[in-house]
Amino acid sequence: MKLYPHIVFDTSAFLAGLEMYYDRVYTTNLVISEVKDAKSKELLELAISAQKIYIVEPSEESYKKVNEIKDRISASKLSLTDISVAALAYELRPSVVFTDDLMLQNLLLNLGIEYKSVKLKVSIKNRKKYVYRCVGCGRVFNKPYSYCPYCGNKIIQETENY
Repeated sequence: MKLYPHIVFDTSAFLAGLEMYYDRVYTTNLVISEVKDAKSKELLELAISAQKIYIVEPSEESYKKVNEIKDRISASKLSLTDISVAALAYELRPSVVFTDDLMLQNLLLNLGIEYKSVKLKVSIKNRKKYVYRCVGCGRVFNKPYSYCPYCGNKIIQETENY
């Protein structure tokens, strides 16, 4: 028996109007709250009233697993909304997430969750770890700082394949 994946949307999928192409879509309240423009909001409300969209809050266990991986790859710039999408997809496995957010795609890749690009048609292929490097002294940090605590120069985000 083949298991079909649950379809999970981040905000970009709703802004593209993709919910009309699926019988059932899962998302979180945080995603719903990010849909602001009138047309997208109207389509979203229509799809919710037609029971095409299921708004589900992931369990604490799913959040814990996602945050473990997020911390391991130093993806501290992920939003709470992105983390909620990843936790929901993790909980609903098998699942596929529709997102154009490359940092979220990397988290999903590290969790073993399938993802598809929405509009950009860009998907990452290799797992990455994020590092933050000082442009002055070259020190590397696992979390973002605006300025180097040692020399005061700017910190930039870089990625490393692993």
